[in-house]
Amino acid sequence: MLSRFAPPAAAALLLAAGPASALVIAFKPPAQRAITADVVVVGTVTSVEKDTVEASPGRNIPNKIAYKLAVVKVDQPLTGADALTHLKVGFMPPPPPPVAQPGGPIRPPILRRGGTELKVGDQYVLFLNRHHEGNFYVMPFASPPIDAKGEGGKAELNEAKKALVVVADPQKALTAAKAEDRAFAASALVMKYRNYPDTGGEVTEAPIPPEESRLILKGLAEGDWKQGARFHTMSPFMAFNQLGLTPQDGWNPPRPMPQPGQPFDFAATTKTAFLAWLDGPGRDYRIKRIVPKK
Repeated sequence: MLSRFAPPAAAALLLAAGPASALVIAFKPPAQRAITADVVVVGTVTSVEKDTVEASPGRNIPNKIAYKLAVVKVDQPLTGADALTHLKVGFMPPPPPPVAQPGGPIRPPILRRGGTELKVGDQYVLFLNRHHEGNFYVMPFASPPIDAKGEGGKAELNEAKKALVVVADPQKALTAAKAEDRAFAASALVMKYRNYPDTGGEVTEAPIPPEESRLILKGLAEGDWKQGARFHTMSPFMAFNQLGLTPQDGWNPPRPMPQPGQPFDFAATTKTAFLAWLDGPGRDYRIKRIVPKK
């Protein structure tokens, strides 16, 4: 939801309130990482170039940063890399650790810039976007790679592959036999169409074909919204929030009054309102695709 109101880099930072507040990264679910990437591969780092490359981290950002370039051998192309055997991936090397000063004050840890550091021999599932001005790819902060050999890596890779099958043939996915598969397909397509560019820049909106829009909304309505508030998994509730519905669309969000001490499921309450909207003002609504301006 934050991505509707803030630049992508800022939208990935959520304030975690607690005894000591800290900034934490809200990563995209693996399926969303796959469908919003230009290239997805399982690859092995074969070398890391010695020299760094100075380049802007985002569109319309004048300041430049130093990228290290890793050469990655494509072990398995998943999308966007059928003709590639190797590619270059830029990453920001981590800063050197602070030097402790004898007798100096104890300082709390700080959030350091940079994502995954690629090292020779590492094998990852990489979600890559072409750098907007350099001749290399980058890993968006909200789309970190998956350790293909790590715990849970196989399941996350399967989720990413499942989402890529959806975007390869949306019509087939949206008319699948099982409601849960149709709901997954609808959620994946909303996440793809309503994705803001990770590198920033101006965007516009364009409506998708009406029949596809109807199938997507129907798929969301058929899904299970009960666990939808979790950020680490893609769900119909999470996709619904990406639609960006407003009163101009006939949408008025529910304003429930939970009773103290009583269990309350806001996602389920929102689904009830969504179903009513879909039968009324939303009957002719068309989902709008986010399109970067050239």
